[in-house]
Amino acid sequence: MKYLVEEFCQGRYDYKVPDQLWSPVFEYIVENHTKLKFCKNEIHTLWTVNGGHLRRKVKNDLLIAKVLSVSMPGYAGEGLVLYRGECRFLFEARKIGFCWTPKIEVATIFASGLNSVESGGVLLQAYAPPAAIFSGPNAHSSQQMQEFEYTCNPNLLENIQVINTFDKLRN
Repeated sequence: MKYLVEEFCQGRYDYKVPDQLWSPVFEYIVENHTKLKFCKNEIHTLWTVNGGHLRRKVKNDLLIAKVLSVSMPGYAGEGLVLYRGECRFLFEARKIGFCWTPKIEVATIFASGLNSVESGGVLLQAYAPPAAIFSGPNAHSSQQMQEFEYTCNPNLLENIQVINTFDKLRN
């Protein structure tokens, strides 16, 4: 397990690691974060690229939020209105994701595309006070992907509203 902790702290992720190993790794990180050295920019990129995959493995958003709060670069700006394209079933289950954008057109692409495959999608708008934002966009998100992704604690977002809905994509 300590090997996986070190790998995560260095910003490295192996998708082949079995699901059941990730919760103990994240619990260890939370319990020992003051003793660990985080490569925060690398972890930020890891999360930007693999966060959804890791989230499905850990299956505990509160634990993930605790890990992100100690391992991400942080945010020192103003509060923002942000958008997210979410799966309808996750929204209805109150399992809103961590990645948000100030670009409504980017969120719409996710709400009407990838996140509408299983149950339809919802386009969300929320106010993110500074305390809700783990980190602003990194180079991968802003320069390569043009998504301008803010990683946020969904539990601290305010005034979350559905501003559009999208039908389930048909095969």
